[in-house]
Amino acid sequence: MSGVCVVYAGEDWHHSKSPCSKDMMCHLERNERLVSWLQPASGTVHDQIPAIRVKDGFYSISLRMMKAIWRHVRLRRGFENVERAPYGGYKLKIPIPLLAEKHRTQSRFNVS
Repeated sequence: MSGVCVVYAGEDWHHSKSPCSKDMMCHLERNERLVSWLQPASGTVHDQIPAIRVKDGFYSISLRMMKAIWRHVRLRRGFENVERAPYGGYKLKIPIPLLAEKHRTQSRFNVS
C-alpha cells in the first residue's frame, strides 16, 4: 500500500466467509459499494485496481467476482468508463479486464 492511493473507499466485508467463495456470490451481486478503487501513485485513472477491504487489508477481485458485482452494467453506444468520484477526482465505472471481457462477449452477439 506504500505506492498506492485510495481513490474511492468502499465498505468493509462483514461476512465470516471469504468473498471469493461461491457461497458468497449472492452477497457480491450488484453490490458496487463494497469495491474500493486503488491507484498507483504514478499512475492514471486507467491504471486503477478494484479491491475489497476485508478486516485490515485490501484484496484484489477475480474476474468471476467482477462479473457478479457489475452484472447490471451494459455497454451502450458512447459508453464512457470514467466517472467522477464522490470526493473529487475520477474513478473507473468498471475494471479494465471486465470491460475487455464485455467487449469480447458483445462482439460475438453483434449482427451486421
